[in-house]
Amino acid sequence: MILRNIRLEDFGLFVGVTELDLIPRVKKGVSAPVVLIGGKNGAGKTTLLEAVRLALYGRRALGPRVALTEYETYLRDRINRSSLKPEAAVTLEFDYAEAGAVHRYRVRREWSVRGKSVVENLLLDKDGEAISSVPREEWHQFLQELIPPGVSQLFFFDGEKIQQIAGDEDNEQLAEAVRSLLGIELVGRLRTDLGLFLARHQRREDGDIASRLEAIIRELAKSANVIQKLSDDVAELASMRDSQARAAEQIRRRFVSEGGDAALNRNKVESDREEARRAANRGEHELRELANQLLPFTMAPKLVGQFRNALFAASAGGGERASVAALRSAMDDWKSQGEPKREARWSKEHWTDLRRFLQAQTKAASRSGTSPVFAALGDGTAALARLTEVDAVVRPRAQALLKELERLSKRGRELDKRLERADSAASGVMLDELRAAERLLGSTESTLKARQDELALLRGQRVTMERDRARLLSEQADAAAASNRAELAARTAQVLADYEQRLLVHKLTQLRTEFVRCFDHLARKPGLVADISIDPTTFATRLFDSSGLEIAKSALSAGEKQVYAIAMLWSLARTSGRPLPMIIDTPLARLDSDHRGNLIERYFPAASHQVIMLSTDTEVDAHLVEKLKPSISHSYRLDYDPATGGTGVSHGYFETGQITEKKRAIQQA
Repeated sequence: MILRNIRLEDFGLFVGVTELDLIPRVKKGVSAPVVLIGGKNGAGKTTLLEAVRLALYGRRALGPRVALTEYETYLRDRINRSSLKPEAAVTLEFDYAEAGAVHRYRVRREWSVRGKSVVENLLLDKDGEAISSVPREEWHQFLQELIPPGVSQLFFFDGEKIQQIAGDEDNEQLAEAVRSLLGIELVGRLRTDLGLFLARHQRREDGDIASRLEAIIRELAKSANVIQKLSDDVAELASMRDSQARAAEQIRRRFVSEGGDAALNRNKVESDREEARRAANRGEHELRELANQLLPFTMAPKLVGQFRNALFAASAGGGERASVAALRSAMDDWKSQGEPKREARWSKEHWTDLRRFLQAQTKAASRSGTSPVFAALGDGTAALARLTEVDAVVRPRAQALLKELERLSKRGRELDKRLERADSAASGVMLDELRAAERLLGSTESTLKARQDELALLRGQRVTMERDRARLLSEQADAAAASNRAELAARTAQVLADYEQRLLVHKLTQLRTEFVRCFDHLARKPGLVADISIDPTTFATRLFDSSGLEIAKSALSAGEKQVYAIAMLWSLARTSGRPLPMIIDTPLARLDSDHRGNLIERYFPAASHQVIMLSTDTEVDAHLVEKLKPSISHSYRLDYDPATGGTGVSHGYFETGQITEKKRAIQQA
């Protein structure tokens, strides 16, 4: 299969008509399978992947159980807002080989909004003519059989699918897709058809098995219809629940914006306002206490400094007087005792002159400290300590109190405004409206939960009936046939059962080998995974190292988990042998440089005969583009223009300058 081109008409972010040529080129005699499409986040890369899925599968592109209302909402939202008419379309052209012949298909899906409904139209051409061998109302089913949705999700995938597989989530759709991809589902369907044939030709003595088998098959068909209807109900309820949740949220926001929230919390706001006032009163009281003590001294720092210096000098003068007095006393002792011994002869006049000198020094020291201010202070040391406290304690505390009072004043004004909003809020009616919306939402959620539980129960019963059917088919295959045709059918059923088991073992063995080879080829640590086991029923996987010890997936790094997912998808594609193109959206988001390099050099050039890569400039940068260049057929760049509200398409990949080519089939209007 080759995707030839895709045409978007007012679809999503693409304004007017946009057509991209997707056919890989041959460069220098060698096939270049990669078509590189770059765009920054929000430019429309994922929209291209959605367009391919939508063209092929319509409503089924959103999932196996999607309500019609949800699908119509999706189509309505995908019409570009700048479109002159409320309509859009996607067209996909591809080549598909059937019975050795290549046929060209063209799928066009167009829709328009008419009042409250959306009208969709599907056109399907084969080799230039509308398909007539299949009724028009079965074209949807024909496309799904041509390329099953379960299979396509292994070839058309994005980062979300990679993370889903990397997280080892329970994925019933993936298991079904793998069985279909490996050709096992077809064998199971053949066994069921043979079982029905045997049931109609069973001998009377074996009629019990036949009747039970037919009854179980009828119950399975009835159960499938009930499950489908219930699934649609669940989808409808989920859509309704989401709509009601959005409506309730809008009412809540309007309720809060108009003061309703403040009205509900008025008591708390008043309590906070009163607490702010009490704190402000405490701060003002403490500030007044400081004003009655040392705070005024902070207003005249220069004068306080001069006073401190003078006081220090006065304290030093008192010490000088004490020193002179002590010297006079020591001199009198020396005169009367003669110790230590005097060498010179001291007359009475000498002693009189020396005493007169010391007395004069004492009087000078006394005059320097005779200020009445200093005398009133008493101990100068205590006064100096108090003056030091002005700068060290009083000033910082006063500044802190002022800041706190400003904060409390601002807080009080804010709370006063909230109280004013609460007083003016028309919250009564809106509160009733909000509660009614929440009650309606709660009722819908309760109903949805009940339907989901009922659906889970029915699915469990269906699993039991499937198990009973398989057991009866085995018993029936072992029973002797009543006629040659029945005998042949019984032997064929037995052979098919054996073949199905052997085919499954064979395919899973191939898949194990391919996975180990692919993982080792892509991983940054060669030999990290030496083997893998795959459950034949659930397809759950377990990894083992070279010593046979299990490797917990939780022990893998985020990059290794992503490589595990890509290796699984690659090995499935190789094992299936189906020549389908690959469309990969943002595959490198969580990989380090080594893993990115390995994927660029080893995976993308060999993943398929056609690989359409959708990437940002940070995922596949200029360095990686240079590595991938030999495999790149051509490239496009998507640029979103906020002025027009649309995305434009141009040739080349960002500003790397690595890929340039002549203009091809891009048409925009």
